[in-house]
Amino acid sequence: MDPIPLTCDCGKVQLHIAARSRPPQGNRVICHCNACRAFARVLGRADILDAGDGTEILQVRCDRLAIARGAEHIAALRLSPKGLARWYAACCTTPLGNTGPGPKYPFFGAITHTIADKDRLGPLKARVNIPKGKVLPEGLPPAQGSTFAAVAVMGRIILGGWLKGAQKHHPLFPGGEPLAEPCVITLEEKAAAYA
Repeated sequence: MDPIPLTCDCGKVQLHIAARSRPPQGNRVICHCNACRAFARVLGRADILDAGDGTEILQVRCDRLAIARGAEHIAALRLSPKGLARWYAACCTTPLGNTGPGPKYPFFGAITHTIADKDRLGPLKARVNIPKGKVLPEGLPPAQGSTFAAVAVMGRIILGGWLKGAQKHHPLFPGGEPLAEPCVITLEEKAAAYA
């Protein structure tokens, strides 16, 4: 089965997610948390957010991820010193996804805006981390599950990864070190991104 390509906007970086024989290909959610929105804003890429300010993410075990080309263009940032590593293509500031702060968390949350055939990914499980009191606009794609179910699947991905030792084969942390040292944004950048 052909891998699922995740390519940056200029084409210099391409990641592959090993495809399963049938959907779902992972835990497909739309996250509305402040940090996901801030990541897009720090990069000047609010275009990846949907009409409800959500970021579509496909969560997979890290050993299903491969760097097909452009590793030298991959960069990372953190919104806080101990926060998630948020990966992007520095060549064109395309957000790629997020990982835990280090390799011990065997997952990758792929930002799906450059995946052409989203039908291949399976159904949208949930919209998660919607700020309290936020009313989402009508017409957004519906979720087929609950936040609780989406979190349970994420836990299963991480637990399964630990049991298989997937964290030892994390392409963004080769040999246990980050492919690119994540830069922690400044307090000024953080204030602007969270505004």
